[in-house]
Amino acid sequence: MKTFMKIIVFAVIVNIILSLIDTFTPIGFEAASTQNLVVPQTVYYTLFKGTMFQIPINQTIVGTWVVMIFLTIMLKIGTKNLSVTNPGRFQVVLEMFYKFIENTFVASYGKYKKRFIPFFAAMFMFIWCSNLLSFLLPFIPSFSRENGEIVIRPFFRTPTADLNTTVGLALIVVIIFLGAAFRKVGVLGYLKGLLEPIPFMLPLNIIGELAKPLNTSMRLFGNMFAGIVIGGLAYGLMSKNIIGLATANKLNGLFSFSLAWPVGLHIYFDLFAGTIQAYVFTVLSSVYIGETLGEGED
Repeated sequence: MKTFMKIIVFAVIVNIILSLIDTFTPIGFEAASTQNLVVPQTVYYTLFKGTMFQIPINQTIVGTWVVMIFLTIMLKIGTKNLSVTNPGRFQVVLEMFYKFIENTFVASYGKYKKRFIPFFAAMFMFIWCSNLLSFLLPFIPSFSRENGEIVIRPFFRTPTADLNTTVGLALIVVIIFLGAAFRKVGVLGYLKGLLEPIPFMLPLNIIGELAKPLNTSMRLFGNMFAGIVIGGLAYGLMSKNIIGLATANKLNGLFSFSLAWPVGLHIYFDLFAGTIQAYVFTVLSSVYIGETLGEGED
C-alpha cells in the first residue's frame, strides 16, 4: 500500500511540474501512445538556418546505430586487456557468452563451428539489445518546433518492431545458407535438389525456401510490434481535463497515469519476450544454415 501511494504521489508531482512548464514556457509535451509508436517517426532537422537542407532522422535508424555503437564499445572494453592467467570479470562474462553461443547455436557445425560463432553471437546480441531498447522510451525525447512552440515527444523505439529490420536480418541468413549451398553442391546441384524427391515437388520446395526468411522475420516483428502497441496503450492512459478543472483552467497539460507503473510491461514485453524472440530467431537461423552445411564436412 505504501509503495502504491508513493507511485501516486510521484505521478502527481511530475504531472504538476510538466503542467507548469507547459503553461508558462513555450514548451509542450506529447505523451507516448499507439499513434506515435506504431509507425516509425522521422524527424527532419534543418542543418543551416534559412536553407532547405534537412537531415531526416528515423527512429529505426537511430535505434540501430545506438545498438551497434553500444556493442562495439562493450567489445572494445571487454577485449582491451585479455589475459589467460588473470582474466578480468568482463572477460569471463564474454568467455561464458562465447561458450553459450558455441553450445547452443553451432554445436552440430563440426569444422565450421569457429567460423560461424562470431556471426551468431553478433546476431543474438544485436536482436536482444534492440528488443531491450524500448526501456529507454520515456527517457529519450525528440524536439520539434510547431506553431512557435517546442514540442517534446518520446522518440526511442525498438528497431525489431520495424519490418525492414527483421526482413533485413532474415535476408542475411538467406544469403549465407544459399552461399553455403552453392559452394557445397554448386548452383545446378542446389537447383536439382529442389526437384527432389520428384519434379512435381518443385513449387512446394521453392515455397519452403521462401518461407524460411518470412517465418523468422514475421515472428520477431509480430511479437515486438505487439509489445509496442500494448505499451502505447498503457502510456496513453491519461486525462486532459483533471489539471484544468482542478486549477480553474489556469494550468494546461495532460495528466498521465502511466509515469511509473508501465515498467512492469517493459519487463515482460521487452526483457522476457525480447530475450525469447532473440533466442528463437537465432536458433532458427542456425538450423537453416546447419541444414545446408550438413555435418560440417568439407
